[in-house]
Amino acid sequence: MTNITGRIRESTSNRPYRLSFKEMGEFRRDQMNTIAELTARLGRVAHVSMLGIPLYFISEPAIIREILIRHTDELKKDRFTMHMFKRFLGEGLVTAEGEPWQQQRKLMQPIFHAAHIHDFAAVFAEQAQAMCQRWRVGDTIQLEREMMALTLRIICRTMFSTDIDGLIDKMGELLRVLLAEAQSQLTFGLPIPNWLPLPTYLRQNRAIQGLHELLLAIIHKRQTQIAHGEDVPSDLLTMLLTARYDDGRPMSDTQVLHECMTIFFAGHETTAVGLTWIWVELLQHPAILARLTDEVQQVLGSRTIGYDDLRRMPYVTQVIKEALRLHPPVAAFARQVVAAFDVDEYGFKSGDTLVFSINTLHHQAEFYPNPDCFDPERFGADRTAPDRYTYMPFGAGARICVGNAFAMLEMQIVLATMMQTQRLALAPGQTFAPIQLITLRPRNGVKVQVQ
Repeated sequence: MTNITGRIRESTSNRPYRLSFKEMGEFRRDQMNTIAELTARLGRVAHVSMLGIPLYFISEPAIIREILIRHTDELKKDRFTMHMFKRFLGEGLVTAEGEPWQQQRKLMQPIFHAAHIHDFAAVFAEQAQAMCQRWRVGDTIQLEREMMALTLRIICRTMFSTDIDGLIDKMGELLRVLLAEAQSQLTFGLPIPNWLPLPTYLRQNRAIQGLHELLLAIIHKRQTQIAHGEDVPSDLLTMLLTARYDDGRPMSDTQVLHECMTIFFAGHETTAVGLTWIWVELLQHPAILARLTDEVQQVLGSRTIGYDDLRRMPYVTQVIKEALRLHPPVAAFARQVVAAFDVDEYGFKSGDTLVFSINTLHHQAEFYPNPDCFDPERFGADRTAPDRYTYMPFGAGARICVGNAFAMLEMQIVLATMMQTQRLALAPGQTFAPIQLITLRPRNGVKVQVQ
């Protein structure tokens, strides 16, 4: 039994707090606030029972660190997540478990190494500029929708280069169907058997089939080009097709397809939601917006940003990090215990579900004074960097997001590019309460006016 903190907790692992039907209804409507309230009452390892299902809501950094570092073999992805996402992601990196996951992680890690993604900075800037050029003074923009379209175009260009011309809109529509149906299932709150002929599954299946057909055609075309020794772009698809396992094998066509689906799914929504929250905060804090504008103008003027410019714009990064602290797009992630283990005074049993609440963790005053305040100075060069288990916008442990450097660079380039040309204001009469669906997003969207 590992003893880490020596703290006295307000809840014990042996007697779970049983949620009432009223509390379960509140949890279904507003997961993040309900978890925060339970944590305030029961402690940072809040043991609850929901209809007899044992759950732990965990936001204690020392416990999180111990579990994710020392007990990964006793955990697997939770049933609900696997049930829903495996339908359209297959056995990609997000859904794979055990040895298959280890093989895929080892293969995929170098593809998203910082040295490889630097070359994508030009694509990020080009697509952000094209978006801004379409906007006109006086337009009212649905910001989240625009950010989703932008990040989709970016992921298409970085994955497929020009092979995707004419297909981006079709892929975007199919992805929107998948996301909408997945969100409706999350809202329902319980796994629904895949074999039921429900309209939601029929719509999903048609969208999955359509995406698979489009992607496989592109994959097979690129394979033929590589086999014939033709020049091919150094994009993500080429990296996937030329990557090799330790025994020299390439990925199968099916595995490449699953990884493409995973990159599409994971690589655009979370970044789009992150960019949306960044602008929500900036447009409510004019002094911070003015300082950021000055930094970008001093470094870039009117020229296109390059990767090397970022080191001279630290405030861009500080703003992004603070927005991701306040509004982590993935606000929580869950694991199911498959073999019992102890950490500190907590005994986790097989079948327990552990929910690591990033949102609750990021709003704890012990680690972030005035935690609800938007303050990019928290991440200034004169401040001590937060511990990796008190700041987890991309997860933590062995399964930390493999594309975190890609996503961070994308947000930096897009934000700086938008700052060069856009003067935006929030449309009046809006509130920005978050809702937890696949990502933590503004419940009613965000409207901005181009000035």
